[in-house]
Amino acid sequence: MSSRSIFAYSLSITAICLTTGASALEPTPRWGRFRGANGSGVTSDCNVPLPWKAADVAWNIALPGKSNGSPVVAGKRVFLMSADPNSAKRYMLAYDLGSGKELWRKEYESRPNRIHRQSSYASCTPCVNSDAVFITWATPESVVLKALSHEGEERWTKDLGPFISQHGYGTSPAVFGDKLVLFVSQQAEQLPSGAKPGQSSVSAFDVGTGNLIWSTPRTATRTCYGVPALLSGKDGQDTLLFCNTGDGIFALDLSTGKPLWNNRVFGKRCVSSPLLAGDLVIGTEGSGGGGNILYAVDTQGDHQVRFKINRSAPYVPTPVAHGDLLFLWDDKGIVTCVRLPDGEVVWSKRIGGTVSTSPVIAGNKLIGISADGTVTILSASEQFANLGSIKLEDTTRATPLVAENYLLVRTDSKLICVGQP
Repeated sequence: MSSRSIFAYSLSITAICLTTGASALEPTPRWGRFRGANGSGVTSDCNVPLPWKAADVAWNIALPGKSNGSPVVAGKRVFLMSADPNSAKRYMLAYDLGSGKELWRKEYESRPNRIHRQSSYASCTPCVNSDAVFITWATPESVVLKALSHEGEERWTKDLGPFISQHGYGTSPAVFGDKLVLFVSQQAEQLPSGAKPGQSSVSAFDVGTGNLIWSTPRTATRTCYGVPALLSGKDGQDTLLFCNTGDGIFALDLSTGKPLWNNRVFGKRCVSSPLLAGDLVIGTEGSGGGGNILYAVDTQGDHQVRFKINRSAPYVPTPVAHGDLLFLWDDKGIVTCVRLPDGEVVWSKRIGGTVSTSPVIAGNKLIGISADGTVTILSASEQFANLGSIKLEDTTRATPLVAENYLLVRTDSKLICVGQP
């Protein structure tokens, strides 16, 4: 067997083990968090026609407010957040997957505060388990974390204290078995006038009660926004992987929150989420002015950098892996295919547009969406092929949800279901 085939085989086995491990912890919906199972952004079997036509759209509904957060699904229900761009009122919304009918909404009054011009007051993606949906948002005075039933009944609420940042709040929670994990990364450098440095931490809460299980302080430098990935070790230890400027790529024990290792590879802000690809964890850093770098760090051994890419690396979008290939869709619309595990660049092509969404893979197709609402479908393979595009005619900064028989795309003002939900 060739080295490429061996790596592709190890990736598939790792994916199976991760899925099995998550199921062993507690049943979790397949796309119940940002970018689906373990944040991989991959649905291996997808029957949705790509690119799609108007006749393939099952439903298209108007949403209140606007948001960069993505939808999640549990059973036959779609959950997502939104917010009024003027008053900052937050909305928690539930829709019927089959019809797009609104099932319920919760409204939470708030007040405007400084956020990035491309962000929103609801840039977080909910997460769900088989029993509840979990949401978060923040103001300078308070980080709010809530649990609601699938029917919209409030279970518990936590106020995690003040939030300090340049650009606003945008992290998302994730469920790992009986624990709800939230990384609240705060600003301690380049502070707004008069602001005191924030306190960064990773915390785990009991999904049923909201009681704090553990909280681990992290180095506060610049606010970072990634959602953790889970690594199930051969010794049975479950490890959470994170990225931030102060600590680099780092690992915490899921049971206790104990720091296990870290590699301080970053000097700039981390916006994308860590991606687990075989024995590698992928993380990126960057800035609005450029200088973006992707690092691949070994999760085994001495946790050193296996390769790095500093040309057309993404800042906001999270990369996606397919077999022994890694796809980068950068903020300026350049797509790069990289071979794993050595980091060899296979091809790099300019698609165009400004990009905030993260690419996802449906079967053997790569989906990326630019901010102007142009959906581009590429072949997720060694051979570059542009398979077509769709114009949504609306600003889009939310990452799509991909299932076996349907696709959910959230724009500023709409939620679109393609296929047969």
